[in-house]
Amino acid sequence: MSADLSKAFELLVLGWGGVFVVIFIIYLASIALSKIFKNK
Repeated sequence: MSADLSKAFELLVLGWGGVFVVIFIIYLASIALSKIFKNK
C-alpha cells in the first residue's frame, strides 16, 4: 500500500509540475512578445 501511495504522490508532483512549467513558459513568451512589439 505504501508503494502505491508513493507512486501516486510522484505522479501528482510530476503532473502539477508540468502544469506550472507550461504556465511559466507561456508567461515568459508573453513578456518577450510584449517587449518585441511595444505599444506606441
